Amino acid sequence: MIKKSVCIGVTGVILLICVCVSAFAAAPQSGEPAPEAPVKYVVKSERGRLTVYRFGESEPFMTTETFSSQLPKSDAERLRHGVEVEGEQSLRKTLEDYCS
Repeated sequence: MIKKSVCIGVTGVILLICVCVSAFAAAPQSGEPAPEAPVKYVVKSERGRLTVYRFGESEPFMTTETFSSQLPKSDAERLRHGVEVEGEQSLRKTLEDYCS
């Protein structure tokens, strides 16, 4: 009878240790970089050229050599109000679409 209760007690302790170790392993470590949210951009027509702003900033991130007067009227109208894009890859694709 004593052997059975000792065995159950040891099993319980091992189970508790396993739960603690797995909880620690699942927690993000302070040395690991947290995944970053994609940067948002706004592509606008400004002073006749396509200009890119980082969302919420007042200084241009980039000004292209593409003139908005060369674009279809519907695109030029959208760009007057600003086109929001999320992430560098989407920004590259958007600029390729407008600048090619």
